[in-house]
Amino acid sequence: MVRDMSVKVRVEAFNALGKIETVSEYILLQTLSKKASSITKEMNFPGQYSETLFRIPAEGAVLAFLHGLEDEFDVVRVSACRALQSLAIHSAGFSNMVVNLLMGILNDDSMAVKLQALDTLHHMTLFRLLKVQQPHLHMFLGILLDCHSLIRCRARKVLKLTELPSLGMFKMCVDGLIRDLELYPQDEAEVFSALFMIGQNHREFLVRLINEASQMIEPSSGGKLGYDNVRKVSYLVLATSAPVSMKQQTCSVPPRMFSYAVTLLGRISRSFADIVDQRTLLAYLSCCSRFTFVSASEFFKMEEHRLLPHQNNKMEEHLEEGDVQLTQRREISEYDIWRKLLLKEAESSLLDFQVEHNKERNCVNIILQVVIDIWPSLKLGLINEVTCTLRSLKAELGTRSNHNHRGELVFALQYIDALEQLGYLWHHLVFSKEFYFHEWGKLECSLKKLDRCLRDMRYKLVGLTKEDNFLILELIIANSILTLCNIEACANKTTLKKLHSVMSCIEHICGEGSTESSNFVVEVQKTLSEIDTTSSSILDNPYLLLKSLEHFTPRKVVSSGNLKHMEAELHFQGNEFQNPLPFIFGLPVGLSLDIKFHNISSESRLWIKMSCEEKLTQFVFLDLHEIEGDDEVRKFTFVVPFYQIPKANCFSLKICIVLECISDGDQLFRSCGGPKHEVVHLCEDKEVYFSGQVR
Repeated sequence: MVRDMSVKVRVEAFNALGKIETVSEYILLQTLSKKASSITKEMNFPGQYSETLFRIPAEGAVLAFLHGLEDEFDVVRVSACRALQSLAIHSAGFSNMVVNLLMGILNDDSMAVKLQALDTLHHMTLFRLLKVQQPHLHMFLGILLDCHSLIRCRARKVLKLTELPSLGMFKMCVDGLIRDLELYPQDEAEVFSALFMIGQNHREFLVRLINEASQMIEPSSGGKLGYDNVRKVSYLVLATSAPVSMKQQTCSVPPRMFSYAVTLLGRISRSFADIVDQRTLLAYLSCCSRFTFVSASEFFKMEEHRLLPHQNNKMEEHLEEGDVQLTQRREISEYDIWRKLLLKEAESSLLDFQVEHNKERNCVNIILQVVIDIWPSLKLGLINEVTCTLRSLKAELGTRSNHNHRGELVFALQYIDALEQLGYLWHHLVFSKEFYFHEWGKLECSLKKLDRCLRDMRYKLVGLTKEDNFLILELIIANSILTLCNIEACANKTTLKKLHSVMSCIEHICGEGSTESSNFVVEVQKTLSEIDTTSSSILDNPYLLLKSLEHFTPRKVVSSGNLKHMEAELHFQGNEFQNPLPFIFGLPVGLSLDIKFHNISSESRLWIKMSCEEKLTQFVFLDLHEIEGDDEVRKFTFVVPFYQIPKANCFSLKICIVLECISDGDQLFRSCGGPKHEVVHLCEDKEVYFSGQVR
């Protein structure tokens, strides 16, 4: 079909090839071969239905991608490049051949084709499959001089993650970026960022280059650094990525380089805006300028000796050593997950300055960035790797216990919880081929966990920004779509009502102008509108919404440090299973509860929930206007009666405090004499034991 006369058929054929999950390496290599070997001509593969009735010759794969990449229509060439992006990760040998082809495609007349080729190369760098040779580098650096800014931007994105095997190729990359800056001064921020990234990825090459060029960077006889000299300024930016040892107070490049970089603080800080603010950057450069310079061989020898005995230490211990470099957050790949997990980036001297002032908040921000970075791995089907990483990140957050940033820590934990459940559901409902044959009980459980987690995020956190609310609402939309697609869901009408209500909330937030809508929300709105124009109901075919989930991407989260977590403490003294309280059948029992609230407003609707054997449930309303204390901390004793005594000699009573979720879109919680909306628990259940035999 890749040779079909119809352009649409050829495009769909390559789209289908890109979705293949399992394929023989031999067949992959044949798709890039120009001639079928004698062995290939004799090979046949059984068809899907019958080996005797339908057989596929292996030589049909020959020239498949060559035809696509040389097609006269650019839409076909784009589709072929996109298919290569998915298939290249299956085989190292195949990926090497793909690189050779894509380097030629970079000279294509179509901008769309060149952009897709660069995206494919970038995808390969994420999996460390881009093996660059010197001829490739010559061709690739030419793209940095392209007249289209978008092409140059994508090329720099690839170059940031490319591993260079030699000092000569490293110098070529630096020179290429400098030529880019000379020709296009408006690219300064992105070029500086790329120089910094390349430097920190090739530390030994960087140190050798800076030490060789140190005389060139020195001020002129008049004491001027020469800000107009692009090469000199670029080398100074490159020098800021050099490794330093905070513990030994030594650096691998002359410390005066950091002093010179201070004079370019404004220009450099714009390039490093995604890492640190200008004030902290100034502190870092000033500190490093006072360090002692040691030779490269001595510096790396000390570093190797330092790392050797601490390879198995915990992250906190590893961070305290601090003999590292200023490091920018990198994009994640399957093989970088563990390195990211150990927060290699957080080991930088620069981040140490921030961590000292606000350790928990910065740790949360770094971990949240890691969560966003690994999300593309889920779309590649790496569910196990993503799940393990998310759980490890939760474990790391669990070690933090700063009360001042309790809200940020809880938010991050719940956000990771939500993405973990969403990833599990995504994998089974969106990617699975056996869609209708899964164990729906497990999926139902995950849907409920995700729903409960999102309610906690939405209602138990005080100080959420509009961006935070938008993020939570997007997750609720994703959960609603997955719930509608659950064939055992019994509350689809309620879920659909909630979906429309959340969409209205998002439209209101976007209407205020402070937050932009996402592609995911736009696609959901479009799908809902298309369904409304037809006579069919979305409940008849909810899977129409599943396609919009392909556009879902977790939003970037930056902790402001202003979040507060609503929680309650409930205590009841002097009662155990071996020491139950007495009761008289037919009469209510009274319980004296010691209660403490944190960050709960007097306007909140709180209830004491008492359950006996999961059947008899009673709610007692708590009016905080009648209870002394402030919103931050409120401590009191409250006597609560329980009337629904069971006909038994003994029973146990589970008690907890819940918050009623006041929102038009929430599901009604039908309970006589209790809350009318869904609730979230503010504390764990406490169990109280009663016995009618105790006198």
